[in-house]
Amino acid sequence: MIADILLPIIRRAILDLLLDVGGEQNDDVLAILLAQLGHRVARVDVAEQLEWLALRNLVIVEAVGPFNVGRSTHLGRDVAAGKLRAEGVSRHKTGE
Repeated sequence: MIADILLPIIRRAILDLLLDVGGEQNDDVLAILLAQLGHRVARVDVAEQLEWLALRNLVIVEAVGPFNVGRSTHLGRDVAAGKLRAEGVSRHKTGE
């Protein structure tokens, strides 16, 4: 479980990573990439945050076998690029 104070940062990091890797990635790889950024979160937590982002039309989530694949929407890409703000998502890119 992710502490509430960290949720906006993790959500932004997920959007940033999706943008950086071409717009689409599964929850398992995202958990690994988040750990490389210093965010040690469980795969189940990444899947939950992908669903949260999907409810706000920032990503599209599709179940593919045992994985949840997140794909950026135009809104999600705009948030990651700093062009749009979304409540519940940090406005600052991870590491800045």
